[in-house]
Amino acid sequence: MGNLYHYFCFILIIFLTLKLLTQRKHNLPPSPLSLPFIGHFHLLRNPLYKSLAALLSKYGPILYLRLGSRRVLLLSSPSAVEECFCKNDMIFANRPPTMAGDILMYDGRSYVWAPHGLLWRNLRRASVVEVLSSINVQKFSYIREDEVGHLVRRLFEDSAGSCKVDMKYLFGLLTMNVMLKMTSGEAAARDREAEKMVFEEFKSMFFPSLGTNICDFFPVLKWIGFQGIEKGLKELYRRRDEYLQKLVDEIRLNRSRTLHAADIKNPSLIEKLLSIQEDDPHLFSNEVIKGMALELKRHQLHWNGQCHSY
Repeated sequence: MGNLYHYFCFILIIFLTLKLLTQRKHNLPPSPLSLPFIGHFHLLRNPLYKSLAALLSKYGPILYLRLGSRRVLLLSSPSAVEECFCKNDMIFANRPPTMAGDILMYDGRSYVWAPHGLLWRNLRRASVVEVLSSINVQKFSYIREDEVGHLVRRLFEDSAGSCKVDMKYLFGLLTMNVMLKMTSGEAAARDREAEKMVFEEFKSMFFPSLGTNICDFFPVLKWIGFQGIEKGLKELYRRRDEYLQKLVDEIRLNRSRTLHAADIKNPSLIEKLLSIQEDDPHLFSNEVIKGMALELKRHQLHWNGQCHSY
C-alpha cells in the first residue's frame, strides 16, 4: 500500500512539473494562487457575493478564476463590462455548456441556449418578433387578469373561514395556470384535490433548476456516474418530453380540425409556433417548439420566484 501511495505521488509530481514547463503564458488578468484540480474553489464561501467582493477588492476590478475545468472572468468595472459585452460581445455570446442544459433543453434548440449563429438569430427573431413581442404579450394580459382574479377570490374564501393560507403554493398555482394557458390555451382543473395532484406533477417536471452542477466543473464525475445526476436528468427529460410531445400533438390535431387555423383568436404559444412550422418545417422542428415552450415556462418560474421573495 505504501509503495502504491509513493508511486501515485511520483506520477502527480511529474504531471504537475510537465504542466508547468509546457504551459503557455497568456496575458491573463490578475489571479489568486490556484490549487491542482480544484482551481480556486477553496476561496469561495457563502454568501458567494461577499467572497467574490473580497477577492475583487484585493486583486482589482478584473479577476481570472479557474473553477475545476471552467475558466471564469469576474468583472466589477463598468468600462470592463462595456469592453466585453459591447466591443467584444461575439466572444462572450455563447453560454458555457452544462449537463442540465444539454440534456433538458433539446441540445440547445432554444434562443437562450443555442450557440450564436443562424439558428440563434432565427429563434430570437421568432421569439421576440413573432411570439413574445409587446403586442402579443399584451394579448395574453386577459389570462393574467383572469388568474390573478381567481387567486384573489380564493384568498377571500380561505381567509373568511380563518384557514391558514399557503401563499407559496398559491403563487405556484398562479404560475402554473398562466403558463398552461399561454402555451396551450387550457388551465388545470379547479377542483382542489385534482388541482393539487396536477400541481405536484407539474412542479416535479418544470420547477427543477437548469443551473450548473458539480459534474460541469469536474467532467470526470460524469464519467463515473456521480450521485446518479446524469441518470436523474435523463429521466426528467423523458417525462418532460413525453408531456410536451403529447401537448403539441393534441394542439396540432385540434388545428387540423379547424377550417381556418390562421383565424383563431388569441392563439396560444404552441399554436403560433405550429403556424410558423408550416412555413419553415426544417428550422422549426418539434424539438424547437418544445424548447421554446420550456423557455416560456422558465421565464414564468423566474417571475414566480421573485413573487416568493417579495
